[in-house]
Amino acid sequence: MRQTNENHLTQASEKHADWQFLEDYDMNRYDRPSIAADIAVFSIGRKMMAEPDYRRLPAKSLRLLMIRRARQPFCGEWALPGGFMHRGETIQETARRELKEETGTDKAYMELCDVFSDSGRDPRGWIISQSFLAVLNEDDLANGRLEASGDAGEARWFDITVDKTSGNRQERANQITCDNDYRLLLESDSISDGERAILLRAVIREHIVYSDYHEIATYEVVDSQGIAFDHAKIIVSVFNRLRQMLALDVRIAFDFMPACFTMTDFQEAVELISGQAMIKANFRRKFSEYVTETDRMIQNGGHRPAKAFVRNLDRFYQ
Repeated sequence: MRQTNENHLTQASEKHADWQFLEDYDMNRYDRPSIAADIAVFSIGRKMMAEPDYRRLPAKSLRLLMIRRARQPFCGEWALPGGFMHRGETIQETARRELKEETGTDKAYMELCDVFSDSGRDPRGWIISQSFLAVLNEDDLANGRLEASGDAGEARWFDITVDKTSGNRQERANQITCDNDYRLLLESDSISDGERAILLRAVIREHIVYSDYHEIATYEVVDSQGIAFDHAKIIVSVFNRLRQMLALDVRIAFDFMPACFTMTDFQEAVELISGQAMIKANFRRKFSEYVTETDRMIQNGGHRPAKAFVRNLDRFYQ
């Protein structure tokens, strides 16, 4: 009994010490950054044709959602959708809220990616950005809308191309460093007669250090034209993450698919993300276990209807 009372007294004393510490603690003694979520939202869509042809559908492209800024800083330039974290939110909730405000949907697949905290990355002050990858499929897009909000003047889809233009590898003892340069092109079709297409460009350098069997990658903006803040390097970083995810697990490609799709649709998605063409027979043999054939048919342009497939949930959630 005596031992029990001593334990209770000890716990009460420790709790009192904790409360006393918190009463005397002043968070204002430490600098605190603002936290933002920036979201690279990808989808697959068809390019606009100057003269529509009912016999064939326009080619598909991998697209990225961008927002034209209506306020300073970088007024008139294009940025990723995103915004500041509100009190009481998690950073994931911030990203979901911002995505819903810009697209009208909260059903997108979303993946937390990297932190960008370089000094001076935002002229407004000390702002740390958490980047996210988001994927919208045709069903998400049909139910949503593009609607710029906050300090955004316009929301638009851009065809995205990321090409590796050079690479340099050096070895020292047990450390390997690689510097890779990427050319980023973002092109948006004109949406009205007489309007010119918008072309955004950037050159991004990726610096990778391999040490003790681990990899650390950082990114640097070498040149950027029309893209606000350091968002060009965030785009390339998330784009590379998307390709890495696909290489490890093809299931990420299904997040670009509607509920029902053709095998051609699925193959086009994988090829657009990976940047590599695949032989049709090999593709179907390799990934057939991920899909289930239905009795539905899908009409694509003037071509014959094709069999519709759905995800094989046993393969997804085994």
